[in-house]
Amino acid sequence: MLSSETKALGLRILRNRLAFIGVALVLLVVAAALVLPLVLPWDPNGMDIDNALGAPGNGHWLGTDQFGRDLLTRLVYGAGISLQVGLLVTLCSLVLGVALGGTAGYAGGATDASLMRAMDALLAFPGLLLALALVAALGDSLWAIVLALTIVGIPRFARVVRATVLQRKEEDYVLAARALGKRPVKILVQDILPNCSGPILIQTTLVFPGAVLGEAALSFLGLGLPPPAPSWGRMLQEATTVMEIAPSIAIYSGLAIFVTVLGFNFLGDGLRDVFDPRTARQN
Repeated sequence: MLSSETKALGLRILRNRLAFIGVALVLLVVAAALVLPLVLPWDPNGMDIDNALGAPGNGHWLGTDQFGRDLLTRLVYGAGISLQVGLLVTLCSLVLGVALGGTAGYAGGATDASLMRAMDALLAFPGLLLALALVAALGDSLWAIVLALTIVGIPRFARVVRATVLQRKEEDYVLAARALGKRPVKILVQDILPNCSGPILIQTTLVFPGAVLGEAALSFLGLGLPPPAPSWGRMLQEATTVMEIAPSIAIYSGLAIFVTVLGFNFLGDGLRDVFDPRTARQN
């Protein structure tokens, strides 16, 4: 059973227009990735050269690409890849970033300085450039992409969590826990971090679409999953060779990326307004 506070928070989120639109778009993409592969009869990598660049029809709802592969099927399987990468990157970045940021904020001193300088060093590089260098060194596998994008995402969680912990650790309930002799790790995990859930949740909705965009960009540049994996970025890159005669291929894959990223961005903006009403009033 959900607590009354959880239900109230859910209602506040759904009543926020941006958050509601974001949830709807995200659920649309997730539902397509989960349900349509069970319904569509085509192999995402199955080629039919005789039906290359076919128009919609004959069971191909969006037509076929230059290799005769069903476009809708590849878009749907590409959604699964993008969501998988986004989920893995976000979870790994969340766990490591919260651990590092929480430790830095609570410990302070030399620990804080050394950890934050390491985060600043990572943030000094453009995210895509750093991911490109890491994937080029590690190889174009799923786990190499996840690792590279995770390294890019860790500092974003770490900085947010550190700033929040610095505020929370001087609260009365934390001082009381210290006075009772509670261990620092337990204070951080049980008392402080649960009160950082708002900023962490908002940051999650920003890192996830960043990972989706990062994977698409790497694939577009030829450093993503190897062919014939139906990645949205690779589909967009392949579409550039037939842009003049079949622009719809690029439009479909670009639109899929746009809708996914837009949904998470709307959700993040809505959550920010819910958790920080002052921001909503200023806007």
